[in-house]
This record gives sequence, C-alpha cells and structure tokens, in this order.
Amino acid sequence: MTTSVDQTHLHHQSRQAFLLWCIFFVLVVLFNGTIPFALGVDLQAWTGSPLKSVLFAFVFYAVLFLAVPLVLIKGWGTVRQPAFLYPLCLAMLAISIWHFFHWAVAIAVIVLAYLHLRFDLSDYGIRSRGWKGDLLAILLMGLLGFVPVLMRASSSPHSFSLGTALLTGLDRLFGNPASSVENLFYFGFLTERLSYRSGKWLTPPLIGLMYTAHEMSNPEYWYGNVSFVLIFVGITIWAAIYLWRRSVVPIWLGDGLYRFAGRLF
Repeated sequence: MTTSVDQTHLHHQSRQAFLLWCIFFVLVVLFNGTIPFALGVDLQAWTGSPLKSVLFAFVFYAVLFLAVPLVLIKGWGTVRQPAFLYPLCLAMLAISIWHFFHWAVAIAVIVLAYLHLRFDLSDYGIRSRGWKGDLLAILLMGLLGFVPVLMRASSSPHSFSLGTALLTGLDRLFGNPASSVENLFYFGFLTERLSYRSGKWLTPPLIGLMYTAHEMSNPEYWYGNVSFVLIFVGITIWAAIYLWRRSVVPIWLGDGLYRFAGRLF
C-alpha cells in the first residue's frame, strides 16, 4: 500500500521534472530566437551555424538533458564521485563536439552503459520488464516507420536501399544525441515522473505537447516546413510505449529501427 509520504515524494519528483522542463523551454526560446533577434543576428544563418550547434549540444543536451537529471536522480553525493563524474564529463564533452565529430555520440552511449552497470540508472529508464515485451515494442515502432513511406508512395516511386537504411538507423542510434540523451530526458525522466501526477492516459499527449512546443521554438523546422502535427502524434505514441514498457531501451532501439524502416524504400 502506498503511503502519503510516498505520494508526497512522487509528487515532488513530478513537480521537479516539470520545473526543469519549464527552465529548459524558456532557455531554448531565448537561445533559438529571442537573443539572436535582439542582437540583430540573421536567424537563418544562426540556425545553421556551428557555434549554435556546439552551444546547443553543451547547454541543452549535455547539461540540462543529461547532467541535471542524473544529479536529481542519483544525488550530488553519488555524481561527484570520480568514478561517476569523470565518465559523465567525458560523455558531456562527446555530446558537445557532436557537430564536428558526428560519431562522438557513441562515446556518450558507452558511458551511459558503464554508469548503469556501475551505479544503476534504472530510475533514468534504463531497465527492462521482460525481453519479449521490449522486443514487441521495438518491432511495433519499426513497423510505424513504414507509415511515412506509404504516405509518400503515391507521389514518387521507391527503390530498395538497404545500405542507406542501415546507415540512417546506426546514425540515429550512435550519431545523434536526440535519440540517446533526448530520449532519456523526455521519456526516462519527464514521462516517468509526470506520470506520477497525470497518470498513464494524460501523460502521453502532455509529453507530445511539450515536445512539439520545444520543436516549434526552432526556426529550422519552420524553414523546412516540418509537420508539427505528426511530431505530436509520434511523440505521444512513443510516450505511451514508454509507459507500457517503463524502459528507454526499447524506445532507443525502436527509434533506430523506425528510421531504418523509413529509409529502406
């Protein structure tokens, strides 16, 4: 039976997670548009600049999405231990130089695996509730990757491209912090903790709205005519799958398979 003390602690974790996202959102809006606009910087040039890429990777991916949640989950007493802190700093550095060394993100993935084995990052969503269910979730996400292909089928012919698909899938898993660190933050941290207050039915669309708002702050997606409706639907489904499995691992692998399937034809 869950005690009132337990509920109070869970609600505190939920408020903590939402507050961190609010801080992130304010900072990302300032970073993506407000500050450059105020300084007279061309927003389109800023969006594609290496400086923005490095600063974004460090401030948001490395600090707010990785380091801060780990401090909140494990406590500063654990994080400051050399066996934890030094590998974490290595992962943060690898993420920060992602723009120049694309596959450096793989180092961060390896570091996270090491930290999990050494310090147990189950509370960050790195766990399993059974390989059969996880495998089913991964395959389901992979099948959903064919939906965009079918949507494009009527407008252009398709050819089989296994090499391109493999490279795309591997790039998503080991060459893009959006599939590793961002998934940990949005699902292993936010979805997990917000579900303590909002429940399993309200949390997925809430995460979908939060992620879509985050993406809408980036001028790059407006220039590219990205469908924010599809982003909302996709993230809502991903969050629902996370709450089913309570694990980021099938989300991470399924995301890679989704990208693989989307480029197979």
